[in-house]
Amino acid sequence: MPDSDDKGPGRLTKVLLWLGALLTAVVTAWLTDAFGLLLRPADLLDSGRPPILVTVLHGAGGEQGLAVAALPTAPPDRAAFLSGRFGDRAFGDVVAKLGGARVGRTIARVIFESQRDLVRVTDVRVKETAPEQPVVTAAFVEHPRQGGTDNPQLTVSLDAPNPYFTRVGAPGRPFFGPHSLPLKRGEQTELGLGIDARAHSHTFVLEVEYVEAGSGKQRTLTVKDPDGRPFRVTGAPAAATGYGTVYRNTGAGLRAVTGRAACELLNPERACTSAR
Repeated sequence: MPDSDDKGPGRLTKVLLWLGALLTAVVTAWLTDAFGLLLRPADLLDSGRPPILVTVLHGAGGEQGLAVAALPTAPPDRAAFLSGRFGDRAFGDVVAKLGGARVGRTIARVIFESQRDLVRVTDVRVKETAPEQPVVTAAFVEHPRQGGTDNPQLTVSLDAPNPYFTRVGAPGRPFFGPHSLPLKRGEQTELGLGIDARAHSHTFVLEVEYVEAGSGKQRTLTVKDPDGRPFRVTGAPAAATGYGTVYRNTGAGLRAVTGRAACELLNPERACTSAR
């Protein structure tokens, strides 16, 4: 409170200034408390983050071989291609330039992580980004044999007129709709998705539909492969003779094979003759 000895206009000015400062302090304290009730520190951090993170793991895709629509001609591309190193970025870049696609099935291992108190994934679907094309046949490249399995939990056939993901062992019943994936803050769920094709080749992305429990907002997120490219999968020709070249992956590089060796590589469960 201002000194009581002050008189006249000067005293009145001091009183008004003191009252103004007091009112400002009271209002600031009230707003701070109210704002703190409505917005927690976690909410301030969340304001710059997406509600959900979706990560596609490198090295997935399954152990299916791949087919390319052309063979490399430039020496650096040819060297990277013939290395047969599926996990290397250089090999992947060259295969992408050659129109490469996994044969029969590609597997995407996807990790979903919530950055909100509760997020519910309500659908994952395939969205083709280009018209379907004939199967890719310029060359087949064997995946290096690793002896492991990469079994997905959900699969979808792109040959179906209305493709949707189903649980393995329960064909014909869509997984999403009856089921969803609820995720609490910081919780992660990994899902293996198998995308199959037999009759054509397909270029696609995944669309993830989710709902924030707090706001009820429904959003859609587009997911590409680990290198930021659309996924690719192709059917196979009816016989080994449908490929221009067949490459065995020796672990030390690719080696072209023909005749019975090519047939056995592509059809390990069939009896092959010496004719190609």
